Amino acid sequence: MNPCGSNAPTTEGSTRHGERRARAPLLSARRRAQARLFARLLADALDPANFLLGNPAALRRAVATRGASLARGAGNFLDDLVRRRGRPAKVPPGSYRLGRDLAATPGRVVHRDDLVEVIQYEPRTGEVHRTPLLLIPAWVNKFYIYDLAPGRSLVEWAVREGFTVFAISQRTSLPRHADVGLDEYFRRVPLRAWDVVREITGSPRVHLVGVCAGGVLAASLAAWLAAGDEEGAATLTLLMSALDHTPPDGRDDPWSTAETEALTRLLTNREGLVDGGRVGLLFDLLRSRDTVWRPMVSGWLLGERPKPFDIWAWSEDAVDVPPVLFGQTMRIAADNVLARGRLRLAGRPVDLSAVTRDAFVVAGSRDHIVPWEAVYRSARLLGGDVAFHLVPSGHVGGIVNPPRPAARYRTGSGPLPEDAAVWAARSASRQESWWSAWSRWLATRSGPRVPARPAGSARHPAGAPAPGRHVRAR
Repeated sequence: MNPCGSNAPTTEGSTRHGERRARAPLLSARRRAQARLFARLLADALDPANFLLGNPAALRRAVATRGASLARGAGNFLDDLVRRRGRPAKVPPGSYRLGRDLAATPGRVVHRDDLVEVIQYEPRTGEVHRTPLLLIPAWVNKFYIYDLAPGRSLVEWAVREGFTVFAISQRTSLPRHADVGLDEYFRRVPLRAWDVVREITGSPRVHLVGVCAGGVLAASLAAWLAAGDEEGAATLTLLMSALDHTPPDGRDDPWSTAETEALTRLLTNREGLVDGGRVGLLFDLLRSRDTVWRPMVSGWLLGERPKPFDIWAWSEDAVDVPPVLFGQTMRIAADNVLARGRLRLAGRPVDLSAVTRDAFVVAGSRDHIVPWEAVYRSARLLGGDVAFHLVPSGHVGGIVNPPRPAARYRTGSGPLPEDAAVWAARSASRQESWWSAWSRWLATRSGPRVPARPAGSARHPAGAPAPGRHVRAR
């Protein structure tokens, strides 16, 4: 049911009017985008359907139920006020349990410290590909975007395809982690996990997989290893990841230091950490109609409770992060130093053109967080052969892409042309999930099969069952 449907033309008209006023020719592309965003947020917030007297569906429901829907809505509002600080619920509380409904693929923790756990998943085949996979999540989210509900889990898929799969699970930060910066995080999380995977499997090379901001870590790790002439990345897989933050109009208008510091302070909680819930709200505002106002109307005005949805449950499971790490990462994006080859990590330069291993890149044509053109520009910075895939989905929906009849993507062949529009015109549509294409692509780059590997080693013994302890921390 879409209670906002009858009022959509009014809202869209207001948004278009606000956007026309935001097209000041003297503003840079980033400033125009900010103005359009603020105009749209205001228009969405003032939609009459967000208020009881302006929502005919809510009024009809109240009359038909003799006020019961309003009573339920009031109860929902109070529940959201107590449990969620007034943010309308997108999933029913307690509808999923970690280890049973989400993050349920069997595995064992093979390394743990106060920042990170490394999970090795149990094999499902008698033999596995020789080269293992390391899944690197974004440092602002919990890792199980890779391991959602059974049947919708990339981990489960990869294990069944005969791969030895490892995943990084970072802990929500504690106050003692407030001064952890990017260098320390890089050494203690992706670099340490890479060491653990190589020691357990005996494989000199590892397939690196990164999602969103985790793609920055994965690509940086591959470049860091190349800078040291080390055998490291077998391949690189980037999912919805932007490495290049050049504005669409090419004008250099980075965030100022004052802006990044102000944003960091705004998102920092009383414990001195960047609050994952506030970061989540910031992302929600990018699609406020779907992620804020529609749940509010359904819950508070219509008296409904949302249906369980694994992606919403994952997105609500926030991670607090060190403000130093957050601020440094924002600065890297603002100055675009990774794309320009000016970044140094742990004493080495990070040059993306030095990543000469093959890469598999996925972008979403409806991604509101990382536009697919930014992912495309990023892919062209890599020094190896790149297989670029465009899926007709958003930021998270493009990741969770199990094989099904409706699954499809667009891809091309040969070097990537400079213009993304040219690539799109030349690309061809494939009627399958990119998961299927990815597992075939990986298999040809993973060496011969070897006997399935048990979890852990003498140096890194198998410990607690997956999904481990850190993912449960609040």
